Amino acid sequence: MNRRLLGIVSFCTLWFVIGLIYRFTQIESFSRDYHKTLADTHTVSTPTHHPTSPEDKELQNLLRLTEWNIVPVPVDFQLSTSHRTSSFTLLHQRSTYTMGETIEVLVIAKDHKGHPKTYGGDFFNVKLYSTSMKAGVSGSVQDHNNGTYTATFLLVWPGETKISVKLMHSSEAIAILHEKRDSRPDKVYYHGHFELNGIREVVECNFDLPGRDVCEYYDAASGEKWVCVRPKKLPCNSYRQHSSGGNRDIFNNKEKEFLSMSFTDQDIQTNLKPLNVLPTSVSRNGTRTVCTSGLPIPNPSGFYYQDLWESLVCSNQHFPDPSSVANCLAGKNIYMFGDSTLRQWWEHIVDFVPSLKQIDLHLEHNPGPLLATDTEHNYLVQWRVHQKPLRMEKTWIREIHYIASELDNLGGRKGMVIVINCWAHFLTFPIKIYIWRLRGIRDAVKRLLEHNPEIKILIKSANTGYRFSHGSDWLSLQLDTVMRAMFSDLPVTILDVWQMTSCHREPENLHPPKVIVKNEVDLMLSFICPS
Repeated sequence: MNRRLLGIVSFCTLWFVIGLIYRFTQIESFSRDYHKTLADTHTVSTPTHHPTSPEDKELQNLLRLTEWNIVPVPVDFQLSTSHRTSSFTLLHQRSTYTMGETIEVLVIAKDHKGHPKTYGGDFFNVKLYSTSMKAGVSGSVQDHNNGTYTATFLLVWPGETKISVKLMHSSEAIAILHEKRDSRPDKVYYHGHFELNGIREVVECNFDLPGRDVCEYYDAASGEKWVCVRPKKLPCNSYRQHSSGGNRDIFNNKEKEFLSMSFTDQDIQTNLKPLNVLPTSVSRNGTRTVCTSGLPIPNPSGFYYQDLWESLVCSNQHFPDPSSVANCLAGKNIYMFGDSTLRQWWEHIVDFVPSLKQIDLHLEHNPGPLLATDTEHNYLVQWRVHQKPLRMEKTWIREIHYIASELDNLGGRKGMVIVINCWAHFLTFPIKIYIWRLRGIRDAVKRLLEHNPEIKILIKSANTGYRFSHGSDWLSLQLDTVMRAMFSDLPVTILDVWQMTSCHREPENLHPPKVIVKNEVDLMLSFICPS
């Protein structure tokens, strides 16, 4: 009798997995995909409403949130802010401090000749840290628009505490990044791979290619447009695959000097000795709340101590072993939609939990999609990349879906958790393009919550550490600010990994090391399983 029952259970489990694979592979783009078949014509009808038209009040409000003290385009490099001559000093310095206190640091910006700056707009990263205690916490910066800045910090651990002030970009470099973001959206380009009857062509693609003969592809739901240079021999409907193209060198020699890595993300030196912070008898745990959606995010939002992230948003948990993760996810369907920084989370969970097995879908790993199931604990974890623009290896265009379309297609399944991020691949484009994409995702989230209010939806913030010729933490911050504002009125959770990547002892990197990724995943799990 026991053998018969075991056979029945094994048979049902097998069909459960087969059903998941079939369902997953059938979630292809439908009428709202970019890649509907088009006739070989130069244009198709354009959408009647552009969500980011000049009269759009929300657009204008979002753009105001990203306003920066932009200086005139620089002329003399020697007059720009220098990390070598700038300085900072601790205000109201004392011999000892107490946990829970706030301290202030005055930053004085100077140019390469040592002259004090008279205007603001510089971009700094400030933090407290302790190497011996593997601790770190971000500070905040106030620009006084006169060449001075106040950095504010919360003291959150006892013992040795050091101050770090980095000049990420001078105000003059910011002016260049700001101008190029809007004037040269072609700085990063992509390849479209066309194929029909054994004939292949590779052409340039992008959101727009003004003045060139192109094939146009519209998404029926959002009205978003994607174009590719018209192939010489093939029709527009032979568009098969997408891949990265390359970067254009759009900076002249003078501009390159301002953006040189020798002057980007550089420490401002100081003679300040480490602070001596005394412990406090007041317990922080008594005031912490359960991790649920809609909680305000304080600044700082948390800190590292002994390489563990301690949230100041809510009472986060740590999941030290595979069984704790599997027990949390048991009975749930976890759908992740985003870029490679979110794919790291999928990879971590699959590597960490032995009972969670990847299903081979016979696709390239980086663009995916990726699926793993745990039949022992009855849950699945999926990651799917967002729609173009994508700087990834060649992938079939029918495997690249809009997040909004995916959300509309999910229905009302039980135990569903949605994790979303969308940011890094939009850095090089005007903010309006990002707002358009994000608005479509937000509207789909609203529809999903109307049908199923019990769904948990988590939005991952941007990482710091994006270093390439057209990448910058300042550009990332602009998009991250828009994202937080757009989702602020919804019952969703914003996972603030911006600070988790900016204040850790490891060097900042777009794809952070495992120790940071584990803390990020643990924070996510704290909201999925708050008790």
